[in-house]
Amino acid sequence: MWFSILWQPRDFNNKNSFIELDGCPRFYYSDDNTIPSASFLEKDYPHLYITEIFKTQIFTENENGEKMPTHYRYGIFMPNENLAYDNWLKKSFSINQTILDKAKAKEELFNKNMFLEYASKIIRHDMHSGINTYIPRGLSILLKKLPPQVIKEYQLQGGIKLLENGLAHTQKVYQGVYAFTNLVRENSVLDMDEIDLKQALNQFLSLTAYYEQITIDDLPTIKANRSLICTAIDNLVRNGLTYNDNEPNKKNIRIYQISDTEIGILDNGRGMSQNDFDNYSKPYTRKRSQKESGTGLGLHICMAILTEHNFVLNVEKQEIGTLIRIRVK
Repeated sequence: MWFSILWQPRDFNNKNSFIELDGCPRFYYSDDNTIPSASFLEKDYPHLYITEIFKTQIFTENENGEKMPTHYRYGIFMPNENLAYDNWLKKSFSINQTILDKAKAKEELFNKNMFLEYASKIIRHDMHSGINTYIPRGLSILLKKLPPQVIKEYQLQGGIKLLENGLAHTQKVYQGVYAFTNLVRENSVLDMDEIDLKQALNQFLSLTAYYEQITIDDLPTIKANRSLICTAIDNLVRNGLTYNDNEPNKKNIRIYQISDTEIGILDNGRGMSQNDFDNYSKPYTRKRSQKESGTGLGLHICMAILTEHNFVLNVEKQEIGTLIRIRVK
């Protein structure tokens, strides 16, 4: 629902009143038809006050034929009924494309959130049984029914190991996706438990191809969402290994406890400053000359997770590599 807003200068002798009058919003769009608060709208315009807010019922078309709101109202004036009012309206109210673009953006965001909520419902409910019940149970039955001599005779050890590792990896990914999709729900609260961070990271990273390049020292027990915090740290680890010009066997990451409230993630890569990190943690932001593939979302997702936990991240460029500090308490 569109609302039209009528403004009045508080002081006609103050030129700032008319500067603000030229830039103040003339319309307001609400998804749930909630009438906007006058005090909320006035807070950025101290030299103006609102005389009236009313539902917009008359719309015109712009040069592209798209529907645009106006300040015409039933029972007062209609377009072309009063020339003086028409001229005043054109002079005083700029009905521009930006208003429509903002409304379209809000509608598009609403639809995307709805689709995401539906997708998350499928993941949380419909995929759960297959990943955590049917496949593990089926694999367990096969292993019980297959005699060891048959496994050895037909050299099934490698295939069974791949199935077991694949299932463990899929369950790990599912747990992370489940935790993410829970955040999509309205009024969601992050599920957190006391976790042994060293044990959690070892378990999470053990099936990755780069596990041997990571050294995990003693770490504190923290209150966090196990899947999400491991995902955040894994993103930082992969970033440190990816943007690293050393030979593959020379790349390394160390995760260690700096203090009771802080952990460190140290790599021997190209090195990154706090400003670099702040820039590259914006969604879809990547260096133009970058040869490595990627989506530009890893650091942004990492920061979103840490923010949800109220953890604080700081970055220090080292003589060689980068030290990332995370305050976890």
